Amino acid sequence: MNLTVVFRELWQSWRASLRRPGFVLLAGFTLALGLGLSVAMSAMVDTLVLAPPPFERPGRLVDIGDGAQMFLRARWFEALQGLPALHSVAYWTSPAETNLTVEGQRPESVVVTGVSGNYLPTLGVHLALGRNFTANELARDGPRAVILTYGFWRQHYAGQRDVLGKTLQLDGRNYTIAGVLPERWRWIAPFDLLVPANLQDSIQRNRDFSVFARLADGDSPQQAGIEVQVRLQHWLVAHGGGQDDHRVFVTRPMAEDWRMGLASIFAVLIFCTSMVLLLAAVNITNLMLQRAILRGHVHAIRNALGASLFRMALSMLAEGVLVAAIGLAMALGIAWIALAWANATLMRPEWFAFVPGITLTPGVFVLGAAIGLLVMLLASMVALWRARSRHAVRELVGGGRSGPSVAASRFSRGLVLLQAALGTMLLMVALLFARAEQAHAQAQLGIQSDRVIGTTIAPSHALYPDARAIQALVTQTLNRLHAVPGVKQAGMFITSPLGSAWTMRLQSDAPRPILVNYQMVAGEALQSLGVSLRQGRWLDAGDGTGAAPVALVNESFVRHRLHGNALGQQVTIDLHDYGLPDQIVTVVGVVADIRTYGPGYPAPPSIYVPVSQVPPQLLPLIVYRLHFEASVAGAPAGYVRAMRDAIHGAAPMLAARARPLADRVRSYFAPWRVLSEILGALAVTALLLASLGLYAVISVDTQARIREWGVRGALGASPAQLLAAVLRKGLLQTALGTGAGLALGWGVSHVMQHVLAGTVGQISTANVANAAFALVAVLVAGVVASLAPELMAARTPPATALSED
Repeated sequence: MNLTVVFRELWQSWRASLRRPGFVLLAGFTLALGLGLSVAMSAMVDTLVLAPPPFERPGRLVDIGDGAQMFLRARWFEALQGLPALHSVAYWTSPAETNLTVEGQRPESVVVTGVSGNYLPTLGVHLALGRNFTANELARDGPRAVILTYGFWRQHYAGQRDVLGKTLQLDGRNYTIAGVLPERWRWIAPFDLLVPANLQDSIQRNRDFSVFARLADGDSPQQAGIEVQVRLQHWLVAHGGGQDDHRVFVTRPMAEDWRMGLASIFAVLIFCTSMVLLLAAVNITNLMLQRAILRGHVHAIRNALGASLFRMALSMLAEGVLVAAIGLAMALGIAWIALAWANATLMRPEWFAFVPGITLTPGVFVLGAAIGLLVMLLASMVALWRARSRHAVRELVGGGRSGPSVAASRFSRGLVLLQAALGTMLLMVALLFARAEQAHAQAQLGIQSDRVIGTTIAPSHALYPDARAIQALVTQTLNRLHAVPGVKQAGMFITSPLGSAWTMRLQSDAPRPILVNYQMVAGEALQSLGVSLRQGRWLDAGDGTGAAPVALVNESFVRHRLHGNALGQQVTIDLHDYGLPDQIVTVVGVVADIRTYGPGYPAPPSIYVPVSQVPPQLLPLIVYRLHFEASVAGAPAGYVRAMRDAIHGAAPMLAARARPLADRVRSYFAPWRVLSEILGALAVTALLLASLGLYAVISVDTQARIREWGVRGALGASPAQLLAAVLRKGLLQTALGTGAGLALGWGVSHVMQHVLAGTVGQISTANVANAAFALVAVLVAGVVASLAPELMAARTPPATALSED
């Protein structure tokens, strides 16, 4: 191989391309659109899905849970000790809001997670500062200690290293700062502080918590799962588990468990991004093919003069490498813009805890560069096939004006059809998710959120130790809320009516436990949300302590749990897990359903009991937060300060954050909106790429047939007739591709329907509207893409066209 010849070919190819850079810039931009979005999506997946938890040997960590919920009862934890497959076992409680008191300021809400003593050792985490909890601090009523997250330490203590030993006040109690978590800390749920969680206290309160373990060397998650199932089943049978003895316990890798919540969503995004990249690759291939057709005369001469295959390939590969370099540079810019948007929009603390941001890693960059070079290599090979075809003699005789060969023309048209099909499919998928987002925005949740403002407070056991104190807090808060000018109705829920539920078991002879949403309410809780009464009466002031226990149920409860007229029927709530007698209540009213988890999910069977009639021993065991809702006369945002003042007046030690209910609804459904925006951007990119491909094909074909247009014009064809002739060809190719894309998009939409959880109603109905819109959009894009070549053909004077040699 003569290196001088190689360098000369490369230099001549690059110089010729850069002298008239229009093609390489267009091809580079086309590659950059697909490659840039793919690189950005790869960086997101690498950071949020594929990155292992930042712990020591994370592949040896497993989560242990009860079925899909992955929670265990606190009283079952001790049964897991001593299993041969588990080196160590630890637990953590669900993050809870706590009240941080700073002298001279109103209480601040912080999120606290309780953990076992071997929580950090099991993970293999080394603190940035300080130490782990001691045995005394883990004991009930022992010294209180706290470990700060790195972010909390930086925000509240400016990163001061002498923070150890200082105290902070949580729920009126002083806690000594024992340590600071490392900066690279990540966890599946966000929190600010770690505190010891005493096991005996959790058992007394019948708490659930998350359990994980580190496998013993040589053991697998499957072996650990068998041992856990056998041990817990034996324990339940020995301790009279009753309905619990049919439970199935699950042991799975922690990294897999962390990805489960994102896997389906990112699978959709990766699929759509891959289709955009494929569309860009098809477009590049078509551009390179059209380039070879336009330069057919030059290639024919080189073939006739005996140019070797190597030199022909080298020339085209050089141009492909130049396009790849330009495309990769543009792709990095597009990826940077996309990641800047993702960091500003996606990286919310409530979605991705402890992940500071998405960055472009060297591995992702190398992968993108390799994909770009591979695409250009394949496209260059197609162009070389065209240049070395058996039609070289025809190209030479025709002076390069004979147009593309039959084989090249068919191949090119096939590529255009593929582009239109992919663009249509992506547009249909984007429209499906856009319809889902629209359904969420206009969701009929069974509540009226426009004129409602709410707040959440966390009455700790330290400040409100018994039922009397909790009921007094509820009464005082409601009285102050009613006194606010403009407040029409106000009430309290034990759990938020949107996105959460407190599950209790009904007493039943059924082999499987019957679970319902157990809501404790006070005041005009349901009325403030605009929930309608279907039968019977509302709860009122007469339903208090000493009166016959009563309850409201929703329509879902009636459909699934009661038969005949619901009014007057008795419901037994099983409280044996709390060591209490069952609670028997009489149904006095039926209310409309609240779709707690969104419009795509059925309303859970719910029972509403007055907080004043909850067994006094039960109330302090299950109250962690209280949600107050108030319907107001004006714009809810104008009542934020007044509501916070009312809460502060009733509970000066508790933090309160008032927020309009409509804002909370939008925030709850924000992931769908962001997903819709991402897919919309991908669909627009796909339409742009398909339009560029069609423009290139029609433009080259029109230029190659310029003599034909001249002859037609000389024979009397009008510009309008010439315009229609070119338009028919462009629309025919677009229509055929769109038809294939509609069929493909219909099938893909059905597959993706489970991700939407039924939020768009009947898929066939939604897809009919989506298909019609996609058809119109792609056809319009085809007309626009064909417009410039059409005008060139229609406006070319016959004398000019016929004079072309």
